[in-house]
Amino acid sequence: MAMYLNIRRINEDIIAIDFPKPVEVVSTLKTVSINNSEPTIIRHAIFKHVESNFHVDNIVEYYLKILKELDIESGIVFLTAVPMDKLLHVEGYLSEIVMTIGLEPPVCIRYNQLYEPLRMGTINILIYVDLPLSKEAMVDLLKTAIEAKVVASSDLLLRCKSRAVGTVTDAIAVARPYGLDGGVLFSGMATPIGNSVANIVYNSIISVGIRNGIEWLLKNCIGYSMEEFLELFRNIYASTPIPNISLEKAIEKARKILHRILKDPNVWSFIIAARELDLHGSSGTVPGLTTDEYSSDTIKIVADELLGISLALYVGGANAMFAMYWIENMKKIGKLKYNGAGLYIDDIISAILGSLYTLLINEIDRGSSNE
Repeated sequence: MAMYLNIRRINEDIIAIDFPKPVEVVSTLKTVSINNSEPTIIRHAIFKHVESNFHVDNIVEYYLKILKELDIESGIVFLTAVPMDKLLHVEGYLSEIVMTIGLEPPVCIRYNQLYEPLRMGTINILIYVDLPLSKEAMVDLLKTAIEAKVVASSDLLLRCKSRAVGTVTDAIAVARPYGLDGGVLFSGMATPIGNSVANIVYNSIISVGIRNGIEWLLKNCIGYSMEEFLELFRNIYASTPIPNISLEKAIEKARKILHRILKDPNVWSFIIAARELDLHGSSGTVPGLTTDEYSSDTIKIVADELLGISLALYVGGANAMFAMYWIENMKKIGKLKYNGAGLYIDDIISAILGSLYTLLINEIDRGSSNE
């Protein structure tokens, strides 16, 4: 399929998209018109960059303000904190998809800020299809795109109180040329058009997440960024410093060691496994483990310690395992606390901290012996 959408960069914050023909739209957003009608047929879509803390009392009036500024009679307006130079335009099977992909802040069933002002990150997806989709098939394709977005958000382990399904302000629209006969009745993930759209949406979101890097993934998995994790290590080191090396020098060396540890896919396999187990534990889908037992860190579960021990042994050997137990004891007596760590990730954090301390000692010892 040739590219039919005309994509115009209006300014740094606005991109206008002109459809080749008038289109019917099924969308999670309201279509608007400066004539105060609610149009069923439109010719334009707008992507507008806003700040992450964006808020207006009347969003429809804001949409209309944008249309008037652009001298556009009617259309649909997507708002996002993603810079416009990161807008994606992908060709699919008889379709074109335009997206902005922001992955903050994640939303989930247990999201607990329901009445807070929404921050704009936003996965915005506009799907233009040159097929005679029936109204029901357009809804089916909207559902398919949402399913692909949810799977990608889950696979990226976006951090939320339960499994994330996207971000708080996501929006999706399906558009097809007006006047087609509506002979296509289905567009689910097992159809050619549905599968094409699902793959594009899924792969695009996953690619953005991967490009965010290992520090972003670390924050999603364990709740701590690299620097926040090193602050935990700083507290441990300050309580038991290694002779003849300053705190700041030790942190500098630890940072390099941590970067080295996190290049290992085996380490990530432990981290991701623990995060997945926490998601299952919190949802009550680990057989024999209730949500109350999970929340109370029940002693009936030993798999968390086994994961931690295995990781410590893999990274730093027996000494790292003993260091992990030492760190766990610091937690028990109140000298160390992990904020919001799940039952399984809790031991993974201790294992990495213990390994980091052990490898730091080893590196300092090697340096001393070479002098």
